[in-house]
Amino acid sequence: MAKKATRKKAPRRPAGAPGATGAAALTAWFCYALTTVVLALGITWALYAQADYGYAFWYKTLDIDRHIEQYGPLNRFQRADFEALDADQHIELFHRIRVAVHDGGEGLASIRYPDRQGTPVTLLRPAEVQHLRDVAHLIDSGRWALAVAFLVWLPLAAGVARRPAPDWRRRALVAVTPLLAMVVWLLVSGPEAVFYQFHIWLFPADHEWFFYWQDSLMSTLMKAPVLFGGIAVVLVGGTLVLTPLFYRGGLRLIGRLRRGPL
Repeated sequence: MAKKATRKKAPRRPAGAPGATGAAALTAWFCYALTTVVLALGITWALYAQADYGYAFWYKTLDIDRHIEQYGPLNRFQRADFEALDADQHIELFHRIRVAVHDGGEGLASIRYPDRQGTPVTLLRPAEVQHLRDVAHLIDSGRWALAVAFLVWLPLAAGVARRPAPDWRRRALVAVTPLLAMVVWLLVSGPEAVFYQFHIWLFPADHEWFFYWQDSLMSTLMKAPVLFGGIAVVLVGGTLVLTPLFYRGGLRLIGRLRRGPL
């Protein structure tokens, strides 16, 4: 009896293998992963901002009171008696700056504190007001980026869910490479140099953003850039916690939507 001819099946390409399909899956995964990082960072930033970036905690932890006692009297722009204020007044001044910066910079120029005679003293010089308004514009841009991330989060999750997952080695290479580059930059140049370089990139070249403690009560109040290092630690920690929640949550939500109502 003649045997029935059989057709050989073409070998299946393993998930994540090189090729157009693998490249598309890797691209979709990278975009989705990056979106979840943006969401996590944006949410952490928004929540931490409502707590004034933990300034009351950092005020004690970083000895900002002693810092103000040392550099307040050295101010070269006739901002007298700043060191005579108590901790609650310093914390309130930081709160007012934070509120103004998150409101497009409105009210920055009108922030004042009383000297020993009770006379109102303007806290910020025009250059400081301009810089904080630049910060306000940067925050507004961040809000738009966060809104876009929310809009594309689930569509990107759907794109990832419909494709085979890229090989973990390729995902690790794509994810680790920029992080490793940042770590090397920090180790070679130092956190302060990296901090200043980001200011050069982010702010207009003709706007002042570097302020000596003797020239700026704003910088003295914030013990800049030391305070920003503490804030950055919290933002990174919150981002690391929330990123996997957004990543897995998006994929699970897409899975439930595809299964339909129970």
